[in-house]
Amino acid sequence: MKKVKIGVKDIIDFIYSGGDLVSEFRLKKRAQIGTLAHQHLQNQYNDEDEKEVFLETLFDYEDYSLHITGRIDGLLKENDKYIIEEIKSTHLNLEQIKIDTRIDYLMQVKMYAYMYLVKNDLKSVNIRLTYISIDNYETKSFDKRFNKTQLIKFFEKTITEYTNWLKIYDAHQESKLTSIEGLTFPFEDFREGQYKFMGAVYQTLIKEDILYSIAPTGIGKTIASIFSGLKTIKNKSEKIFYLTAKNAGKEIVIETINLLKQNGLNMKTTVINSKENMCLMDKVDCDPDICPYSKGYFEREKKAISDIFVHTDVYTKNIIKDYAKFHDICPHEFSLSLSNYSDLVVCDYNYAFDPRTHLIRYFDDEFYTPKLLVDEAHNLIDRTRSMYSATINLNTFKELKKVIKSIKPSPRVQLNKLIKYVEEFCMENDLDKEPFYYTDELDVEILKIAEKLMVKLEQVISENKKIPARDKILDAYFELIAFTKISEYYNDKYRFIVEKNKDEISVTLSCLDASEFILDTINRRVSGIVFFSATLTPVDYYSKLITAGAGKTIKIDSPFKQRNLGLYIVDDISTRYKDRIRSIDQVIDVIYAMAEAKTGNYIVFFPSYQYLNMVLEKFDCESYNVFVQKRNMNMHSRQEMLKSFQEKTIETKIGFFVLGGSFSEGIDYVGDMLNGVVIVGVALPQFNKFNELLRSHFDETFGEGYEYSYTYPGMNKVIQSVGRVIRRESDRGIAILIDDRYTNHKYRKLYPENWSHYKVINDSTKLQNTIEKFFNVK
Repeated sequence: MKKVKIGVKDIIDFIYSGGDLVSEFRLKKRAQIGTLAHQHLQNQYNDEDEKEVFLETLFDYEDYSLHITGRIDGLLKENDKYIIEEIKSTHLNLEQIKIDTRIDYLMQVKMYAYMYLVKNDLKSVNIRLTYISIDNYETKSFDKRFNKTQLIKFFEKTITEYTNWLKIYDAHQESKLTSIEGLTFPFEDFREGQYKFMGAVYQTLIKEDILYSIAPTGIGKTIASIFSGLKTIKNKSEKIFYLTAKNAGKEIVIETINLLKQNGLNMKTTVINSKENMCLMDKVDCDPDICPYSKGYFEREKKAISDIFVHTDVYTKNIIKDYAKFHDICPHEFSLSLSNYSDLVVCDYNYAFDPRTHLIRYFDDEFYTPKLLVDEAHNLIDRTRSMYSATINLNTFKELKKVIKSIKPSPRVQLNKLIKYVEEFCMENDLDKEPFYYTDELDVEILKIAEKLMVKLEQVISENKKIPARDKILDAYFELIAFTKISEYYNDKYRFIVEKNKDEISVTLSCLDASEFILDTINRRVSGIVFFSATLTPVDYYSKLITAGAGKTIKIDSPFKQRNLGLYIVDDISTRYKDRIRSIDQVIDVIYAMAEAKTGNYIVFFPSYQYLNMVLEKFDCESYNVFVQKRNMNMHSRQEMLKSFQEKTIETKIGFFVLGGSFSEGIDYVGDMLNGVVIVGVALPQFNKFNELLRSHFDETFGEGYEYSYTYPGMNKVIQSVGRVIRRESDRGIAILIDDRYTNHKYRKLYPENWSHYKVINDSTKLQNTIEKFFNVK
């Protein structure tokens, strides 16, 4: 028989779950408040009463041997009779509550009643379901008495329904494990370096280790990492998480899974997207009184899960939204629930590492065993710093003040305190003269004010469902949630920063190095992790700032022939900020040399929009089909621009794009889609007060402040951009690097090994002739 150990609450939540949708963060917060309410009530028990009484029962049903466990809140003795009490905290008015308001609560205490009855061989049992208000600790109780026959019928019905689902789920698990065991690699031959990479991934996950893999484009990292990761799965608690920052990365994973399915893999895959991308409403507001897909969500979720689980295997954005709409439930929450029953979860980094949005069920709780594959891992340094930072924008609260005049309960007192405190802080520290203030110490006073305002706004939100100012209240509330949450992590790697930019004031808890937090998550909850990217050089820089120096390293050589990339350096041009106006004509001449050498598709990458527009203003746009990246382009606009590169035309296309943006990494420009790139400058991050703060911190910590803050991040963007040119073995193209620093030893030592053939050409006519010869060689 199959042995299954499971908690009472898990069974009840699946079979009888009811109620509205509440975020995991708020659930956790409510759980903390609820625990205090429980303790308040339990502290009033008599000496003969017992609390937190452990129960367990064994029950065989068909092919299953169930070991069911639970814990009674209270075992009370009244008039020589025992009463099983289940305590539930609530924010509802107690007068509105009936015994069947939450049927799952009643079913939970009935399960405990059955288990207690069986253990003590009783004929009947008394139960008490007690609701306690979290506002004033007042209580309302419902007493019931059940006999043995009633409880046996209830228990057997519940177990029958639950094991019916177990049969479906376990049948899938058995099929999955069998298919993984027999799964063969879907290609006849391995690409160069691919087998070495696969072996490293497999060994890392088996040993529950940390690996940094410098894996170049072209070795087939996606199929290699997923195939190797799947081969390490031995039970249903183990899951592969494929973390990627780009939608394009998610699409490649889905293509890979579908390929493996054709090769015999039987597996469930869930793609998790942001709440904004999944929402079926015009505006994201998850309050059950506003969103019909949140109202009564859990009453419909089980049916939706059963439906999708038996009909399809790969849960993409559109499929999830279709099923969610059919069953009238929130698509985003549905995707999170589906991940429980999936074997591969594809999502953004923040679902694993961000303390505000990470999936509590995987990265706090202990039932599942996550194995992580982290694509484009070079992004993680900035991303993790951002995850552990939070900002209060004072204008958010000033705007709120304008629209809350008639709102009750009024948050005006707390709101005025916050605004006044920050404005006086700016005056006392003379931010009009020096608009960037920082200190090592957390300002405890502003935190107290923020917490009080957050509590008041939560009350306002719960009592004002449909008011014009609701969006502004929610914006302010979420800023405060983030700020107070991040304050819990404040340590010596943080700086308290106040900035004033004209009429805008911001207060930031800025994390300079989040590596200790990421390593803690890995050590506590992750069963092996592989970070991979073509640009993890120097690897010490990445390992120190992602996992505090922990982890092993493997380097895979590029499979592409060096001669397929024409690499040219123009080192008689300075692109430094002070020299940019003088550089414009020379930069344009280099672009013309490339464009006139061969009709094709080219991209010029600039360090800033300002520099881009300076060059664009003097560039001959009439002779070419020119595409210009704009600030804050939406996904649709980006996709349309990419389509234009794929269309075959007789005229040369030139894209004017920004380094480090959405067009410079994570996109495959295959074949004639891209013939060459120009990189203008060395992509140094902007010289500003914050980056100088980083520089100072990294100087003190690692002795390489300038490199860690400027040189390494900049060269990563350069290498990523050049990497767009050669994506397949048959691709041929050119890359031109413009800046006098590129021939400096400090930069040359950061070149990938397959850049050793670069040529320095400062004459634009010679450059054009050289490029013509390159493309004429077959």
